[in-house]
Amino acid sequence: MIHIRDLLRLSGVLMSAALAGCSVLGSDSDFAPPPSRAATFRITAAGVPGLPPDTAFSKKAIEALEPGYAVSSVTMATEQNESVAALALFRDGLQVLQVLPGAGGRIGAVHGVSESLVGPNGERIGMTFREARMDRLSCREGQGNWLAMPICTARGAPNVTFVFAIPGYISAGDLPDDATLASATLQRIIWVPPVG
Repeated sequence: MIHIRDLLRLSGVLMSAALAGCSVLGSDSDFAPPPSRAATFRITAAGVPGLPPDTAFSKKAIEALEPGYAVSSVTMATEQNESVAALALFRDGLQVLQVLPGAGGRIGAVHGVSESLVGPNGERIGMTFREARMDRLSCREGQGNWLAMPICTARGAPNVTFVFAIPGYISAGDLPDDATLASATLQRIIWVPPVG
């Protein structure tokens, strides 16, 4: 038989455990929300697993290297106000990657657009600027189609960038104040082939 004092002791233990896992909003902790989906790819300076930089820019080549993904032709808008024919990788009907053409018939930039992706330092689509532990000194304001969107270079991966969005923010010609920037949300992770 369970006694009342045992139930009270158990509820106290559970309450202490729950409070230990809490963080204070606005603190400088390294809090990051748990990922809502299992990671499918980790995008690093080396690229995207399964898609080496010398991969041919073709539906057939990419499908052979990434089994389980459906590859379709899409048109996407770039920062430079251009429309580019790209190849998109889908899994379970959701778009995960956009692959742009590069030099010599090979793949170029790869855009990660799914919350199931992980950046070089654990960054996830949907994280805030603060949760991703970004430094404003590594960022610039986007132009063209990405006007008012902070674009930041990944720590330790100079050929990986992050594109953040700030709903309702209107460009003042530079990055917003720190408080506004802290709430920007990561929208895409971009890898480009290393130069040289």
